[in-house]
Amino acid sequence: MTTLVARDIARPGWWLSGAVLALAGWWGQPLIAPDHFERAFFGLFWYTMLALAAVFWALPSERRLSGNEFVRRTMLLGIVPVYTRRQPVSNYRQVVLETDPNLVGPDTLWVLVEGDGGRRFAFSHRRATRRGRARQLALARALAEAGGLPFAGEVLNAG
Repeated sequence: MTTLVARDIARPGWWLSGAVLALAGWWGQPLIAPDHFERAFFGLFWYTMLALAAVFWALPSERRLSGNEFVRRTMLLGIVPVYTRRQPVSNYRQVVLETDPNLVGPDTLWVLVEGDGGRRFAFSHRRATRRGRARQLALARALAEAGGLPFAGEVLNAG
C-alpha cells in the first residue's frame, strides 16, 4: 500500500511566516506602552491582527492518499490533528496538474484530483519554476498510479 503525503509544515514558507509573525509581535511592543492612549489603540489593533494571523498559521493542513481514500487533516502546529475529512478514491475520476496565473512571480501549479459534478481535492501546490514543475509532475503521476486514476495532463491558465 502506497501512502503519499503533502504537508504544509514541510515547506520553508510556513516556518518563515511564523518567524515574521514573531518578529512583528516583538516590533509592536512600543505600541502597547502605557504612555499614550493613541498608541495603545494602535497596539490593540496591531496585536488583534497578529493574533488572527497566528490562528491561521497555527493550523496547517496535511493531505494524504492512504490506501483507497484521500485524507485532509487540519493540524495544530502540524502535530495534533484537529479536524479530519476522508473521501474514497472512487469519488474521483482523474488527476490533473493545473496552472493558476499569478500577477507577481511565477504561476502556481496545483495537483488536483477531479470528480464528477465539479468535485475537486487539492493535493498540493507549488510555484511554477522549472524545479517546481518537475516535482509537481512527478507527484501527479505518482498520485495517479497509487490511486489507480488516470493522469489527465496539465491544464494551462485555469484561472
